[in-house]
Amino acid sequence: MIRSAARRIMGMVTAILLLSALSGCSRQEPEEKVVIRILYSNNFKRVEELVESVYDDIDLQIEISPYSSEQLRRLDRGVGPELVISPQPDSNLVKKYLLDISDTKASAAYDGTIMNALKLEGKIYLLPLPGVYSGYIVNETLFERAGLAMPANNTELVSALAELKEKGLGLGEDNINFSIMSDYNTSVGMFYVGYMVPDFLGTVEGMKWLADFTDKKAAFTGVWEKSFALSDALVEAGVMDPEAISLQRNSILCHQRLVQGTLAAAFGDSALYYECVADNRKAAEEGTAEAYTYRMYPLLSDEGNEPWFLFSPSALLGVNNAISEEKQDACRRILELLSTPEGQEALMEDMGTGMSCLTDYRQREDLIPYGVEEYVESGYIYNVLFPSKTVEYLGGYVRKVMNEKCTVEEALQAIDRFYCEGTDESSYDFSVIGTVSRDLLLENFNVRFMETELGNFIADCVAEASGAPIAVVNGGGIRASFYQGVVYGGDIAVVCPFDNQVIILEMDGQTLWDMLENGLSTCTEEFPGGRFLQVSGLNYIFDSSKPAGNRLVSVTLPDGKALDRNASYQVAVTDYMAGARSYAEGNGDGYTMLNFYDDSVPKGSVTLIKETGLLYRDALALYFERHRDTAVDVQLEGRITDLAQGK
Repeated sequence: MIRSAARRIMGMVTAILLLSALSGCSRQEPEEKVVIRILYSNNFKRVEELVESVYDDIDLQIEISPYSSEQLRRLDRGVGPELVISPQPDSNLVKKYLLDISDTKASAAYDGTIMNALKLEGKIYLLPLPGVYSGYIVNETLFERAGLAMPANNTELVSALAELKEKGLGLGEDNINFSIMSDYNTSVGMFYVGYMVPDFLGTVEGMKWLADFTDKKAAFTGVWEKSFALSDALVEAGVMDPEAISLQRNSILCHQRLVQGTLAAAFGDSALYYECVADNRKAAEEGTAEAYTYRMYPLLSDEGNEPWFLFSPSALLGVNNAISEEKQDACRRILELLSTPEGQEALMEDMGTGMSCLTDYRQREDLIPYGVEEYVESGYIYNVLFPSKTVEYLGGYVRKVMNEKCTVEEALQAIDRFYCEGTDESSYDFSVIGTVSRDLLLENFNVRFMETELGNFIADCVAEASGAPIAVVNGGGIRASFYQGVVYGGDIAVVCPFDNQVIILEMDGQTLWDMLENGLSTCTEEFPGGRFLQVSGLNYIFDSSKPAGNRLVSVTLPDGKALDRNASYQVAVTDYMAGARSYAEGNGDGYTMLNFYDDSVPKGSVTLIKETGLLYRDALALYFERHRDTAVDVQLEGRITDLAQGK
């Protein structure tokens, strides 16, 4: 009896322990991670590793997009990223979309001058990411070869570049040897800010003007007209191409050309400087470029004042205020982590920028570019702290001036109106032109390497508007998404911003094949080129694992028949693809087989059937007008297939 009772007791104890263990296992199962997304032009691999190694409950996801307007439109639609990064955010939109983070430790960790400039009504919404110095990146070797001393003022700068051009030094196919790093409006605006620093913004008068402008008591008009003097002189001397700055042609590839010695100097930042130094060293070792010495050079005076460099955070970081408290908490913890030396180093590694804005951060001297050191020591570093998106707007209107779409006076007046009276929304066309039944998304460069619903829709619009049986749309011409619901007039200008005319060319099947093959040549790069073609009126299969030039496998028409290489086809393309902006410096995306306009390159086997006068966005507007009562419902149809994706 005693043994039997003991066995029963032991059995009960075992069962209790087993249940307890099972219950414990259930409690120890990891909870679902909190997903925090970032949408930006950088791939934050090191930051992602750091955050997820410190916080095992956070899944940090990075979507790469070089188009800042896409983030704003997502925020407006309520589908924005949890962490918001912006180079030049509009102050009214900051208050509308971002969380007040004044109560975080991170908000007190940064340089007081910068943080005071970022305050809106006494509150902190944004933190500065590591910053960059801006000035001239100069190929010192070319100046020495020409026997030229480094210029002491702007007049000498223009003369030196002109003399280098006369001697054939630092020239590219476009016969220019100077440019502005102009991928973004902010970069262009910084050049004009920089010109104004030595003789105005860096003086007592200029500091008072900026304070008054910030308080809306002063204006650009009547003061900043002189900021165009240097760019005018560079254009007049034939050393800078205004069409490249205005985006009538491709932006000058400053990095590649400085590395190869086909650009003598460029206005840019310290990230560009370090890229040039590293890549030229590599190219020289590989025997693909001559070894050059580079230096950063300051913004010069016309009045005998000291030269200056500029400094600014590379971007600003905030938290989406529409997210859940759980996500807000995760974002706050990420901000705290990034506001430590370890976090700053991760950011600098990912962004290629080397100057932290943390108060107590010990800056590495080897990360101060050659040429900048003495100005750091003497204090001639100008912190660019303009309010709101002023610098970005300045750059945008510079492009319009160079494109002869407005005068300097009109540009300055528009900047004043923007800051004093409105936001980005004030110039956005909110007239409803149609609806879409689902999101048509541009994400992670998808329009540059695969079939997309967005690409199918735009290509169909171009085909319908032009009347061509086949239409192709280069993925680089698509810059934003359409979101489920109403479509505003302003949306189509954001989705398709470029002024390239749709034309119809007649070509044989071999030329059409070669056109599609060219579109596949950059689709496997880390940042795929914009030449990949979205299509209407044909289907094609390719294999991205094959070498460029041998990727296209087959082309068929909608009826299933194979492309006849000897037959004639009418295809809607853009005049850009057909050489209207020339093919120099990467313009035309390599579509020389379509050349109709560029006399410096052999003409393609094409015949111009029609210049439609339409842009991509005009084709979209016509579609919505013709189908006003029908919501757009586009799906994937197998128009484009990559065999490598199934391997």
